[in-house]
Parts: sequence; structure tokens; C-alpha cells
Amino acid sequence: MSNNTTRSCADEKPTTPAANDDQQPTRLYPDDQDRVEQYLKEGINQVNRSPFRPLRLMIWLTVVIVLLGVLSRLIGYFVLPS
Repeated sequence: MSNNTTRSCADEKPTTPAANDDQQPTRLYPDDQDRVEQYLKEGINQVNRSPFRPLRLMIWLTVVIVLLGVLSRLIGYFVLPS
């Protein structure tokens, strides 16, 4: 018996099943699953969305943070005694 310990990780096979890579396991009966699939393919529940704009989000975050900072400075200046 020889123990070959020089195997690389590339030699190992993946442990996920190849047939159902794109599907999750289901707990529904097949006829119920078919009705769910048909409903999802109808497109009634789909909403047209504008693309996500991370730069716009960062700009709005910066504006809000600056405004809150300015507001806190004004409250501190006018409310707190010197």
C-alpha cells in the first residue's frame, strides 16, 4: 500500500450534483411546483427597475451626513451656552 500524499486540489471532484446546479431542492409536490413555475414565468410579478447607481447613493449619503453635521453645529451654537 502506497500513500500518495502529493495530490493537488485540482484532482478532486466537485461535491455538488452537476444535473441540478441551477435549481434548488424543492419540498413541493411536482404539480404544485409546476404551478409555481408557470406563475413565475407569466411576468405579472416583475417590476421594471432603473439600474442601481452606487455613485448617486454615495453622493446622497455624503449630502445627508454633511447636512446633519451642519445642523448639529447650529444646534450647538444656538442652544448650548458658551
